[in-house]
Amino acid sequence: MTSHPPNSSGIVALELLNILEAGGPPPEGVFTTDADGHGRAVADSRWIHRAIEAAKLAMADRDAHLTDPDHHDIPVARLLDRGYAAELAARIDPNRASSPESATNPPGGGTIYLAVVDATGSAVSLIESNYLGFGSGLVDPGTGIHYQNRGSYFSLEPGHANVLAPRKRTLHTLLPGMLFREPDRPWVVAGSMGGDAQPQVHAQLVSDLVDGRLDVRTAVAAPRWYVEPERHFAPPAVVRAEPRFGPGVLEALAAMGHDVRVMASFDSGLGHEHAIELIEGGPSAPDGSLAATTDPRSAGLPAVW
Repeated sequence: MTSHPPNSSGIVALELLNILEAGGPPPEGVFTTDADGHGRAVADSRWIHRAIEAAKLAMADRDAHLTDPDHHDIPVARLLDRGYAAELAARIDPNRASSPESATNPPGGGTIYLAVVDATGSAVSLIESNYLGFGSGLVDPGTGIHYQNRGSYFSLEPGHANVLAPRKRTLHTLLPGMLFREPDRPWVVAGSMGGDAQPQVHAQLVSDLVDGRLDVRTAVAAPRWYVEPERHFAPPAVVRAEPRFGPGVLEALAAMGHDVRVMASFDSGLGHEHAIELIEGGPSAPDGSLAATTDPRSAGLPAVW
């Protein structure tokens, strides 16, 4: 997988995936198709528990380090090191939810994602965000474009990675992504909206595609969860999840100590992931083609012209 570097949250999704990988492969039978054809019924709460705990660890590193690399030394090599991921994976209790430290960055978002592939196989993964509502509420009178409000992520706390400073960019939650099977040829173009959920939603998609070998439609529509703070600067301990998981899965997570909040099936609040797969090399290859899907939680729609 490849994504944007800091101050983007691409590094958060990559670290989360490394922690999951360090913990070993998922149990047999985790990835199965629902009877309604809308994704997998995850029958093993241990895999979801491990992913939730990995997300807590990755988000803690995000809060500690992610910002404008021109203003702060971000240990990218260490955060993406597989040895470090193994250290973090070893901290995860396989039977009990951890009590994470309080978040030091606010939650929130206001994002759209689009993916495009043309007949030559060129691909674009694009995210745009004005943060909350209509962003800053300020509009350029010449163009009608309104300005974003991502500056809300700046902090006034001395020593904070995102402390307010001149000519500085704060962290943002965006991470347009692509998966590659060959160094110079995209395999899947994908991304999500959803604020702090973005790296978690994206990691679930990657696991579904790579570990579960699911098709993009099934992977995008699969039952979803994410962990977040209940309010500004609270610990990221609230697990929001769809009810479409296998029997007893959410109950088992609650028994492990997770604060599970069940949302509606295909709830828009669980993020929107969209994806295009370049099959057999994509449209530029002799036998290639495309498969595209938009999230059933959204008003998106695949288009061909």
